[in-house]
Amino acid sequence: MTQSDAGGYQAGLSVAEVQSLSDTPITKLSSNENPYGPSPMAVAAAHMALSGANIYPERTDAALCQKLAEFHGQNMQPEHFFSANSGVEVLSLIEDALIAPGQRAIICPPCFGAYTGSLMKKGVHVDKVDLVGADFEVHVEGILAAVTPDTRLVYLCNPNNPTGTYFGAEVLDALLDGLPDHITLVYDEVYFQFATEFDLPDALRHVRDGRNIVIVHSFSKAYGLAGMRVGYGIAPEPIAAQIRKRKRSFHLNSMGMAAAMAALDDAAHLDRTVANNTTERARLSQALRGMGYEVSPSQANFVMFRCPDGMDAKTLTNQLVTHGVMVRPAFDLPHHIRATIGQPDENTRLLNALKSLQDEVQ
Repeated sequence: MTQSDAGGYQAGLSVAEVQSLSDTPITKLSSNENPYGPSPMAVAAAHMALSGANIYPERTDAALCQKLAEFHGQNMQPEHFFSANSGVEVLSLIEDALIAPGQRAIICPPCFGAYTGSLMKKGVHVDKVDLVGADFEVHVEGILAAVTPDTRLVYLCNPNNPTGTYFGAEVLDALLDGLPDHITLVYDEVYFQFATEFDLPDALRHVRDGRNIVIVHSFSKAYGLAGMRVGYGIAPEPIAAQIRKRKRSFHLNSMGMAAAMAALDDAAHLDRTVANNTTERARLSQALRGMGYEVSPSQANFVMFRCPDGMDAKTLTNQLVTHGVMVRPAFDLPHHIRATIGQPDENTRLLNALKSLQDEVQ
């Protein structure tokens, strides 16, 4: 069955799976991938490791955790870190260690869809406290009011997926100060490198202070290693040790570990990625607003905008893919689109496709 037989474009598909829906080559701006590809240093390290693919990798991630501690500095220790096969598996390990079936977790929609999916598969009850206002602000009082004796986890993403919006230290401090001791904050910070125009909270300070927080990071976005599936968490030592017990032996492959460690040293690739994102995020946001779209303020590597009146996100994504551009409907928001920031020509192609669609209805 082709994708057109299945009802058109669906979020999460590859370029090959939707190419039949367009007469022109597809530009993929739907998965927040690095438009410049992987770090060249990471590719070289993975290629070198591949020659030993007949040998099992190291049983633990001790070398990677040591490298992460050195990279982050600020008196962080290897014992503060644990790795996983993607940021999503970081979330899963946190849940395996810190929450049980029948207990409760709080999420703040619109937010990453994997939170709900993972929690519900594990028999956890999910309570929702929506972000509020036009800028999707965190409702601290609402979160604290939703806490019950059975609540164990609270999830926040900063910058947030899918909105791109962000919050400062005062929000994080207020939440950590207000949450009771039986609750851990899952602080998803996988887009933190892209926040160049706003000071995000210093979450590592709370780790060093032993607060109930687990920070989630990934090599998929800024480092361009989505296909390698390497993520990591940062937590106070007792929490990190508890989570680490849930990992499988040989949970990362040799190529992924080698690539991740090398990527941390590739400052040139990271700088190029972030510089392009900062410039193009501003250009794309301004151009979308000039075309009449309502655009949320973003500090991530994507922008979110509202569909024209009378149109839903599924319809617009289907129309855009026929013009050769893949975006995706925003999580929890049926009338909003999330578009990854690509290279300049890719972003221009998105703008031209939207202009063509506007012209077609005039």
